[in-house]
Amino acid sequence: MKRYEIRVPYALSETLAAAFPEMDAVQIGPSTTMLIGVLRDQSELHGLLARIAELGLDITEVRQND
Repeated sequence: MKRYEIRVPYALSETLAAAFPEMDAVQIGPSTTMLIGVLRDQSELHGLLARIAELGLDITEVRQND
């Protein structure tokens, strides 16, 4: 299991946080939110990234932290 941080260029909202219940949503700027959480494997990461894409959201950065 690995910890991931996914940065998106949107202000934190209840809707954004609710769309990713498995991740902690933290506002790090007026229009930037970081989704932080532990994912089991690459398959789970790809599923999360696909869900972000399906919602039409942009991704600024994806970072894996050990």
